[in-house]
Amino acid sequence: MNGSVSLESRPVRRIRDYRVDAMYSAPGINLQLRTYSHDTPSQAGKARRDHVLSFSLNGRPQGSTGCYVRRHRQTRPFRFGDITFVPGGVPIIGWGPGGVQQTLSCRLDRGMFKVLAPFEDGLSDERLLACGDIRTPGMSEIMRRLAAELRSPGFAHETMVNLLIQTAMVDVVRHVRQTIENQRPVAGGLSAAQLRRVTEYIESSLAQSPTISELAQACGISPGHLMRCFRQSTGETIHEHVQRTRIGRAQLLLAEKGHSIKEIAHMLGFATASSFSVAFKRSCGQSPSDFRRLVRH
Repeated sequence: MNGSVSLESRPVRRIRDYRVDAMYSAPGINLQLRTYSHDTPSQAGKARRDHVLSFSLNGRPQGSTGCYVRRHRQTRPFRFGDITFVPGGVPIIGWGPGGVQQTLSCRLDRGMFKVLAPFEDGLSDERLLACGDIRTPGMSEIMRRLAAELRSPGFAHETMVNLLIQTAMVDVVRHVRQTIENQRPVAGGLSAAQLRRVTEYIESSLAQSPTISELAQACGISPGHLMRCFRQSTGETIHEHVQRTRIGRAQLLLAEKGHSIKEIAHMLGFATASSFSVAFKRSCGQSPSDFRRLVRH
């Protein structure tokens, strides 16, 4: 693969809301080390034809959430991981609490890499959501090595970049496949069908604050068994999942027009607008009104 590297020796240039500190380009590949700086919480939406693999070198801040848009419908919100993959042609909307972020952005042309073919034939919501937080062992080290190659190209630079990118792409596909595999019945966990029934029940009844008994009945198991198995399957309690789902839905409603904060609080099962504001600020680091002003700016 023939490529060229361009390291900024002059003062870094501003491109939109980030600066480019170093970059590498080759057929089908464009890598950039970027520094984002937001004084206040931010919201952004993107839709690219090419695939984008990104890595936060200094760690994604708490409260960074997003959702994919599939067939003109938003997926449920998810928390951004340090490594995120956005398949080409799939729009994504994200919210962040602000601050300085150092990111490695890897743009990969659609159709050029056989290993990414599974992401070019349409993905289910479950597979898309698995792309929001890539946790394959060792992948963070791969991305850091890529960043280091951009900063200080070494011997056989192009070969090293090519090998690291190829490895990263394989790891992304493995992660998504493994995530789906893990949704199958496991010892002590819920089956994929049971987990889907619980999460769908929660999403459809946020205003009524579904009880553990109601959720257990939907799965045909006891409440105690549900609580144990849900945590085994997801790594979070049902209460934590309900709160996270509520806050994610709140972000979407706040970004839209037509609902007051009091109405949104009622729609999501909060007793008062005040309790909603406290929960939202605890999770997102800002009040609902501040978030609304930001996303509608």
